[in-house]
Amino acid sequence: MEKPNIQTLVEIIQSLGVVNLTEVSIPLALTCQTVPAQPWRPDIFEESLKVTLPQSLKQLWYQVSELRLFEDLTYGQWGLVIWSPSQVIQEQATRMVQRQEDFRTSDLIVGEFLGDSELLLIRCNEQHTDFGEVMIVSPLEQREEWYVVADSLEEFLSKWITFRGEKFWESSFVTNHPSLAL
Repeated sequence: MEKPNIQTLVEIIQSLGVVNLTEVSIPLALTCQTVPAQPWRPDIFEESLKVTLPQSLKQLWYQVSELRLFEDLTYGQWGLVIWSPSQVIQEQATRMVQRQEDFRTSDLIVGEFLGDSELLLIRCNEQHTDFGEVMIVSPLEQREEWYVVADSLEEFLSKWITFRGEKFWESSFVTNHPSLAL
C-alpha cells in the first residue's frame, strides 16, 4: 500500500468533520479542522530557529497553517493541535528553555496534545539519520523515555487518523489492540 502524501492526508482530515467516539466511558464528539494557509517564509523560519524543515512539514504549512485533530470541543481534554509556523516560533523558545537538558538544537516542537502536557516534536537536522522522525515529548520523562512514533510526518498523521486520535504509542492502547502495536 502506498504511503499517503500530505495533500491526501489534508483532504482526508477536511472530510472527517465530526467523529463520534462511542467506545469510551463518556461518548465524545471530536472534530477535525484545518485553518487556511497563511503566508510564511521557510528560509526565514529555518534561519531563525536553526533547523532544516522536512519537506512534508513545508508542504503541510503551504496547504494549511494549523491542524486541529480529534479535538473535544465539549471538555477540551482531547485532541492534537499542530501549530502554524508563527505559533511554532512563539512556542519554541519558551518550551525549549523549560527542559534544556532534554531538547536538542535541531528539535522542532510543532504541536501539543490537549488535556495533558505532551508535545509533538519533529527532528530537523538533515545530517542525522533521525531527520524527519516524529517524537512524543512526555512532560515527566527524560528524553530517553520519549516515544519515537513515526519516521515521518506523513506516517504519523496517517496513524493518528487511522486510530481516530487515540495515542497508539501508549501501553494501554497496545494492551487493548496488540495486533496494532508499533
